[in-house]
Amino acid sequence: MSNFASGKKSKAISDRSGQAFPYEEMRKEWNGSFVHFTEFETKHPQLEPKVFKGDAQGLQNARPDRVEPPVAHLLDNDAFESGVRDSEIINVNDPSHGFVNGDVVRFRGAAAKFPAYPQVSHLPAEDVNLAQGHIVTKIDDDNFSFNPNDALTKFLDDNCNPGTTTVYVDLDGTVTEYYLAVANFATAQGLLDAGGDWYDMTPAIEAQALTAAPTNFFTNLGKRAEANALIDLVISKNGSYEILSSTTSTNITNQKNTWIAANLTGARAPVANNYATNFNKGPFGGPNKILIDDRTDYNSQFEAAGGKAFKYYESGGIFKFGGGRASVGPVTLLA
Repeated sequence: MSNFASGKKSKAISDRSGQAFPYEEMRKEWNGSFVHFTEFETKHPQLEPKVFKGDAQGLQNARPDRVEPPVAHLLDNDAFESGVRDSEIINVNDPSHGFVNGDVVRFRGAAAKFPAYPQVSHLPAEDVNLAQGHIVTKIDDDNFSFNPNDALTKFLDDNCNPGTTTVYVDLDGTVTEYYLAVANFATAQGLLDAGGDWYDMTPAIEAQALTAAPTNFFTNLGKRAEANALIDLVISKNGSYEILSSTTSTNITNQKNTWIAANLTGARAPVANNYATNFNKGPFGGPNKILIDDRTDYNSQFEAAGGKAFKYYESGGIFKFGGGRASVGPVTLLA
């Protein structure tokens, strides 16, 4: 094929304007049009837009941020402390615990080293280390408290069958201020140190105080501040309840009946008043029977007879316990 002439003396007709221009001044556009350089237009960038990618911000093999799951941590030696006598509260020293009101925590490995008497103030280790946990009340950043009796709600949920189950509620120390009155009377008789706790009380001192007490001792007992809430809880779970107390004489039985008639009225009135003799509540135990009592021996007797019992707790005074390997953490952790 022959070569093309340079066209230096030639004219060319513009495809755009139709005018003649020197051939050497012509240019070819992107679409093939042959035009003079004064008419030349580049290809509009929108006809071939560039593909833009997002800025490189992500990292390869990245992991999302997360909230670390809570874990159990050890408490200091004997980090538990029972509250002042007649209270139901256990205080826990746990620096920078991070808990808030309403949190549920589970204790593990806590040892309950309470004196054996009075039984109302004895708190079994298994009641502290319940798998269901306890509800936190924050005191400050380093201390919180819980009530061992808060486990009663689930106990009733698990065991009550309204219309079939009989729930017995103890009177002395559970509904009435029996131990407070005995301690005060024993102190007045010189049997206990004034202002002391209940841990110095012995069965002998209790018996001496009751022997010297006036004949209307049980009639004039105060009603525990938590009594109405306790009765209301039982009724809400089972529909009704009965009183099960102990007696050693007709006079004591009459006094207690008088107290019940005056203090447990209306919707809170029991279906029946029952009295165990010989300090034995075992005969009232059996299938579909529940006892809420502050004394461990009565609960043991009741359970041995086939019933189920809940140990109601009331502090005998400030007392440190827990041992050296107790921990606290969420209830969801495995044992």
